[in-house]
Amino acid sequence: MLGIVIVTHGSLSEGLKSAAEVIIGGTNNMVTESLFQGDDVQALGAKITKAIEQVDQGDGVIVFTDIASASPYNQSLLAVNQLDAEKQKQIAIIAGVNLPMLLEGINHQLLSTPITAIPAAIMSQAGVSFDYWTVDKRVEDEEDEDDGF
Repeated sequence: MLGIVIVTHGSLSEGLKSAAEVIIGGTNNMVTESLFQGDDVQALGAKITKAIEQVDQGDGVIVFTDIASASPYNQSLLAVNQLDAEKQKQIAIIAGVNLPMLLEGINHQLLSTPITAIPAAIMSQAGVSFDYWTVDKRVEDEEDEDDGF
């Protein structure tokens, strides 16, 4: 089974996991790690390594982080780079995690999708999970509907 690790600043990782559990009903083989104000950043790297080892069942691991190039992301890269080359090939680190991306990862976990196909699917989901709404947009949408079709 695919392993999932969520690493973020503050308690975002736990919040994402909790929200996913509300939607899906439960999660398996998923752990969270958090970096709080005043925490030792290098200690986070050791926690990430331990988390990867905890969820690695041989089918790959996705490590979700909140911000590219920030401490959780950088420590994830360092942790993975310390693993042997074969294990590194079975791990993907994805920055910018949001709830739709996490749900997509869980879906592929349930489907037993090969690890090589999962990052692209998650990033595709990220691209379609954004939208905005304003009153002006509502007026434009209503005008589009009045095309007479």
